[in-house]
Formats: sequence, C-alpha cells, structure tokens
Amino acid sequence: MKAVMIDRYGGPEVLYIGEAPKPSPEPGDVLIRVACASINPADWKVREGMLPFTDALGFPLIQGMDNSGIVEAIGEGVAQFKPGDRVLSLSHMAFGKGGSYAEYLLCPEPRVAHLPDNLSFAEGAAIPIACASASSTIVDAAGVKPGDKVFFNGAAGGVGSYGIQFLRYLGAEVAATCSARNVEYVRGLGANRVIDYTSEDISEALQVWAPEGVDHVIDAVGPTTLPRDLPRLVRPGGSIIVILNLQCGPEYFDLELAESRNVRVVDNISGAGISDHIWGQVMAFRQCLAAIAEGAVKVPPIQVFPMNQVADVQRLVEGGHVRGKVVIEIDPALPRWA
Repeated sequence: MKAVMIDRYGGPEVLYIGEAPKPSPEPGDVLIRVACASINPADWKVREGMLPFTDALGFPLIQGMDNSGIVEAIGEGVAQFKPGDRVLSLSHMAFGKGGSYAEYLLCPEPRVAHLPDNLSFAEGAAIPIACASASSTIVDAAGVKPGDKVFFNGAAGGVGSYGIQFLRYLGAEVAATCSARNVEYVRGLGANRVIDYTSEDISEALQVWAPEGVDHVIDAVGPTTLPRDLPRLVRPGGSIIVILNLQCGPEYFDLELAESRNVRVVDNISGAGISDHIWGQVMAFRQCLAAIAEGAVKVPPIQVFPMNQVADVQRLVEGGHVRGKVVIEIDPALPRWA
C-alpha cells in the first residue's frame, strides 16, 4: 500500500510517499480503507521527533493521527462494524498500529466511530483528533458544568473550533482569544466574549468579563502566550488545563499562586485521568460526535489537498494560524462515494 513515511526525523523534506505492507486485522481491530486524513500539529511534532513514543516505533514510520474511510475487514470479536461501513477513527499509532497517512489503517474498535450520513469523508477526517482533544479536555480534565465561565485560549484552529461550540452546547459561557482576522469567525462559533489578543490585554478583558473569576481556563496555544499570574483570575476550586504542545507545560504558570488559590493546573492528558490508552479521550469524543451528528456542533472550514502535497501542508500547519482544519485525500476515489 502507499503511505506517507519518514526514515529519519527532520523538516517537511523528510516526508516521502513509499510502499508499506498492507496490515491485517488482529482480534479487536478494524481495518480501514482510508479516504482522507487530517493534518494535526502533533504530526509535525512526530516528524521532528518531539513526541516521546516515536523512538519505540522505529523507521520507516507512517505519519498521521486520524482519518475517515470504509471498513475493509474486521478482526475477531469486533461487534459494532462490518465491511463497507463509513467510519472515522482516532488512530493508535502511538501503540504500534501505524499512522493514518496510508491507504489502509488498523485501529482498535473503541477508537472507531460511524461517520454520520450527512458528512463527507473530508469532513469526517477533520473531526477525530481536534474534536477528541477539545471534548476530553472540557469533560474529562476540566469537568465543565452548565453555567460555568470558561476562558479558551486559541479559538480559531481545529481544537478551538470544536471546543467553543461544544462548551456552548454544554451550557457554558465562553471567552476566547483569536487574532483580528478571526474575530467574526470565533463570534460565529458562539463565544460570548471574543478577545483580540493583537490589540487587547487578556487579563484586563477577563477581569471585566468575569469579575469574580473564570471557572476554567483551557489553553490550546501554549502557556507562554498567557500571563504567568493567570491563576489570580480563576475562581478557587477552578482549573487551568494546558493542551499538551511540548514547547511548554503547566509549569510555566505561577504554581505557588495557583496552590494558594486552590486552582488546579494540569495538562489535558494527565488531568483526564484515563489509564487505559485504548479508551483515552474516546467517551468525550463520542459525546461531541453525537452533537455533530445532530447539527448542534458544526465541522469547521476545511482545506483539502492531494496526498502528494503533504510536505507543503505540514509546513502550513506548523506555521500556525490555520483557521479550521486541513485534510489530505489518501484515496481520491472514496470521497466521491460520500
């Protein structure tokens, strides 16, 4: 099968399309014929060797964290899927199942979901990782409740696009940051207060919006874009959740101040407390996917590129400031079936 691989760590130039063995499903696995795969920030971090699990996988390493496609075959014990089903999935590459930039992908059954009938394969591929990261952070790590005031840092990207909508779906009030060109877009996602970080002071804006403090902060950009004393703007008993980006983590914030105010500061993975890696983020992802299926949460704008432009597309995502999601077509025939 054709797959986008790397033989060494480095820049986008190390990516190439090569041949890899077609996998066979083991018990509990679903084999997916991949239509589209999305490009996530984690992908270029894998390429650069920044994620700790990659050394154990060896080379050549197939890239990609999520996808959409058609079930090709199922392993023993799989009950929810059959060949021909339209699906999307959170790949399990971190545990040796291979990446999604390939014509075929193996994935454990819990990490596969049916693609809603009203969505195309390109839209389906744009959902899993961004949606799961947002929803698990909101539900599992922060424990957001209806009526909570939540500050979301970085609202215009894939995670933010799902996060703002899902927070509003759950009944939370949301303040969110973005650049000037995305203010109307983020307002359209449902944010109650949009903070243009290029022209406004974030701390001052939050103090006016939530004089008694916000209940939760979700940071999808990186802590260095926020003030170190941010815990002073969080209500006692609240939380600051940093979505892992490897440049900097929760330790950036004034942790003594956070402790003195009883503010929990953690990353989204440890904060979720899910020890079974197969089920990591899965239940929250399914909850958000159900909201997408009913039309309450919309898939963000998508840019679609051919597989052979993957290096340029990763370079685009690595540069930041992408609105919505970027997707590559792995099998150009399959999207026409949607």
